[in-house]
Order: sequence, then structure tokens, then C-alpha cells
Amino acid sequence: MATTTVANPPWAELVQLVPIVTLALPFIIAGKIDFERAGTALLLAALLTLPVSAFVLAKGCVLNPILVGTALWLWLAAVAFRAPLPGLVAVLSDAQGAGLFAGVLAIGLVSTFASPQGFVGCRHPNRAWLARASLLLLLLSTLALGWSWAFRQNIRLGGGLPFIVLNVARRMLVLRAPKPV
Repeated sequence: MATTTVANPPWAELVQLVPIVTLALPFIIAGKIDFERAGTALLLAALLTLPVSAFVLAKGCVLNPILVGTALWLWLAAVAFRAPLPGLVAVLSDAQGAGLFAGVLAIGLVSTFASPQGFVGCRHPNRAWLARASLLLLLLSTLALGWSWAFRQNIRLGGGLPFIVLNVARRMLVLRAPKPV
């Protein structure tokens, strides 16, 4: 059965930002990530992904794959800091925001080829459009990862900016999807 639902309502997109904003806002204000002190905040943000995702899915909406990748990074970092796993903590600390984009890229690869909603994260009957849009978003995610790595010492430029650009690009792709026939 083909569906005509394309875009999530705005509230479903915004509520999915709660976990990462909970973690990131103090870092963005400070202008740097202090991973050594972020263990509890990482755990809280990771835990928030569970009820937020459950709520969005219970309402019949689609999860934003970029934020699923973000959740992957949150959980990985929370485990690394709480376990503790010093080697992984060192890698994540060095990567700064680029680690988040590595998680996004990992989920992007899986969702592009395995999810019926693609990496774009929307229901659409035009499979060719979903594939093209997902590949475009995958390319943009790869560029965001490279940008984030290059500017990893500046959380606003290397983390916040590419995160916003990537999410706005995804939302624009969804909103400009061809009308289902």
C-alpha cells in the first residue's frame, strides 16, 4: 500500500532534538566540549533518546536518521565515559563533534540502503526519489564529517554549523519531495 504521508509534522522533528540540545547547549555557549566532565550529561542525553524516540514512533511519525546517528554517538560516548573505556574516551575527545558526524554517516549508510524511508527519513512512494535524495544527503554527511574534523577545535564551527546545515538540508529535501501521485 503506497502512502501519501511525506513529512513529519514540525513538532515531531523538533522533539527529536531534545536529547542533543540538552547536551550541546552548554558546550555551544562555552565554545568548547569538555568531555572529561561530560559523563553524566552524556548519559542523560543518551537516556532521553529512548522516550523521545518511543513517543515519535508511537505517534506514527518517522525518526530523523540524522538524529538516530546522533543518538548512536550519544550512547557510544555515554558508555565510554561511564564504563570507563579510556581508549574510546581519548578517541572521542580528540574527534570532538566529528564523532557525532561519524555516527550520522554510519546510520546514513545503513538507512540509505536498508530503510524504506531512506536516509531522508520520510515516507514516500517514489523509491527513485528516496534513493537520490538519500545519496545526496549521504554525500552532504560525508562533507559535514570532513568539515567537522577540520574544525574540530571550534565546536560552533565544527559541530553546531554542520549539524544545522545537515538537518536543514534534510528537512528541505523532505519538504520539496515530489508530490505523490
